Amino acid sequence: MTITYGFYNSVSGDRVYDAIDVSSMFDGVIIDGVFETIGDALETTDGTGMNVVVGPGKAWFDHTWTLNDAALTLAIAASDVILPRIDYVVLEVDASNAVRANTIKVLTGTPATVPVPPTLTNTSEVHQYPLAEVAVDAGVSEILAADVTNLVGTAFCPFVTFPNTGTSGAGAAVLEVQVFS
Repeated sequence: MTITYGFYNSVSGDRVYDAIDVSSMFDGVIIDGVFETIGDALETTDGTGMNVVVGPGKAWFDHTWTLNDAALTLAIAASDVILPRIDYVVLEVDASNAVRANTIKVLTGTPATVPVPPTLTNTSEVHQYPLAEVAVDAGVSEILAADVTNLVGTAFCPFVTFPNTGTSGAGAAVLEVQVFS
């Protein structure tokens, strides 16, 4: 049996903690997801031309936090001339030693007669969480509001929940302030 504890100040280097040690103190306090009451909860909207915009918000996934503190414009690749496709806007958590970063980016789908969203990466080091689905019709030069389906708050990309209260949203706002202020 092993007992783990923390945190104590280091004396002559006798205490070494890593990111998982620090973030694991939130295990059992919050469950992975997007914070519903921070910013626009990473809502994706249509932008100008072939762009979408991810609104401000904060997320907690895989023992890491991601803060988008301003509107983030992402380019959608040019549409196919003949076939439609479905793209994802994802929050990617890459814990590989080579990267160790979180990003918000577009995963471009494959044009098809009956398009399906691209496959999300879900490995021991890289996880992708879909914030939105973007329908890219054949021959278009603009993404419209009707083309964007937000997935935040769904089973694909849930809101953060707090097991102590079983709530998200306003009921959890006090805990958010205490945990992430």
